[in-house]
Amino acid sequence: MKPVANSLRMIVLSLALMLSATLPASAGPITGQIPDITQPNIVVILTDDQDYQSDILDSMPNLQQLLIDTGMTFSNFYAPVPLCCPARATMLRGQYSHNTQILQNTLPIGGFALFLQLGLENDTYATALSDAGYQTALIGKYLNEYPNADDLTHIPPGWDDWIVPITSAYGSYDYDMNENGVIVSYGNQPEDHISDVITGKALDFITRTTTLSPTAPFFLELNYYAPHSPAIAAPRHLNMFPGAGAPRGASFNESDMSDKPAFMQTMPLLTESQIASIDSFRRKQLQYMQSVDEGIAAVIQSLTDAGQLDNTYILFFSDNGLKMGAHRFGVSKGAPYDEDIRMPFIVRGPGVPAGVTRPDLISMVDIAPTLTELGGTAMTYDVDGRSIVPLLHSTVPPTVWRNTIFLEHWSPPAAGRTKPHPAGEPDDPGDAQIRQLAAQNPDLNSSLVLPDWKGLRTQQYKFVDRIGPGVELYDMEHDRYEIYSQYPDASPVFRSQLDSLLADMFVCAGAACRQLEELPPPVWSLLYNRADINRDGQVSALDVTHVAGCWQQTVVGECGDRNDLDYDGDIDVSDIQRVAASFNAS
Repeated sequence: MKPVANSLRMIVLSLALMLSATLPASAGPITGQIPDITQPNIVVILTDDQDYQSDILDSMPNLQQLLIDTGMTFSNFYAPVPLCCPARATMLRGQYSHNTQILQNTLPIGGFALFLQLGLENDTYATALSDAGYQTALIGKYLNEYPNADDLTHIPPGWDDWIVPITSAYGSYDYDMNENGVIVSYGNQPEDHISDVITGKALDFITRTTTLSPTAPFFLELNYYAPHSPAIAAPRHLNMFPGAGAPRGASFNESDMSDKPAFMQTMPLLTESQIASIDSFRRKQLQYMQSVDEGIAAVIQSLTDAGQLDNTYILFFSDNGLKMGAHRFGVSKGAPYDEDIRMPFIVRGPGVPAGVTRPDLISMVDIAPTLTELGGTAMTYDVDGRSIVPLLHSTVPPTVWRNTIFLEHWSPPAAGRTKPHPAGEPDDPGDAQIRQLAAQNPDLNSSLVLPDWKGLRTQQYKFVDRIGPGVELYDMEHDRYEIYSQYPDASPVFRSQLDSLLADMFVCAGAACRQLEELPPPVWSLLYNRADINRDGQVSALDVTHVAGCWQQTVVGECGDRNDLDYDGDIDVSDIQRVAASFNAS
């Protein structure tokens, strides 16, 4: 008999189908009303490699109805390191990677083995919540390359229920799980699909916990593998979304790469075959996420049946994003662009106003202090992040909040780990392209001293500094796809201030990080007006004529991104009008 019976899968499916008819919509509490709940239940639903693109969010009706419409969406949630293990280590500890020392997915500079070796498991939000009286459970993916070969049933401190794969479950089938110290094998039948198993185990935990200890608070973390590659959906979803493809933002297969770092300028345009593969993979992701969407419905129905929904905070987010054709990259992660570092973040719970979107800058370093404050406790050390609880019950901007988010990333060292791990992460479809670029550009290989890139993200702009030549500066208010780097036009004072703040943040820890983030960021300052195409100090008829001459031309060379003033990937009447409107401006 398989560990998860067909009957359990049918329960999950029926709950998802019944929910819209049986669960009334919540009107949401009055803005500013803070609930008088000492220790609410907390549920975290974490996905893997889900970017903040509307096509995935729009494809999930339960997410829309039961979390987005009834909760708060944060539109600026970032992963300081856009890579699974460093991001999850930051999540568990509330610290930047330069403080956790978890820099990559594998040894020698990352992975579960290093997290364990450094003793980081002994102090996480799980231990804090457990010490505060919470019944805790983690179901699904933990840290990359868990467990060590000599301790297959290892359970970290702080977790009462531990149901985590010990072999690779990325392929959705044929994996083994450590279920509270017992290894259970799963096969390749429909009921063995990893997403359904994670959901089923979560429903069991909710039912069992609320029945045996109805007054005790619980913390439940569901770590789905979706939509990570190879993105193998459950059989019932395999024919969904015919014709869907990757979003076509302005950076998709970008034509002018002259403003990008030198190694990116060598990247050829994506071929029709490569684009077709990217589109095919996106369809698989959309299909794969449907089991997560059903899981959201089933969990909320289970909380409703147990009489616990009104006493439960539910947080939905991802560990990092994923590029799909942006800037000529294939399907891959690890770059400083928003496709990789910006993810969805949605909270529903007591006192959280319904249908609200907040633009405040929040980060993965905020997860640990947020979860512990919700649980009425705190981490035992000074975290780098800050709790977002003050934002959850109001639409009013906070008196004090961060103005800058710090970003960092380390490429695998040249002499990295070569021995495969049974639970190792499979390649993203575009990883071969990344490895080829790294082989051609040894500057991309990092050490423990410096990341291959680090950066700052404010509400207005993004600044990225790389090992080797290549500094980027984007006007994020107008150029959200990061089409045109304006670093060459940045004033010397602005550049110096950016360098200074970045250097300070790279070595910050605890309160020092929060204090630096709260400083007013360096003021955007350019040497030339954006419409001064020829950089002669004034916007004149020459600039208007130049852009007009590039009208409807391929955006490249003399007609490159500098002429694209609305950053939409085309040079058209709108760009001509913008230059003309700045006529005679210095």
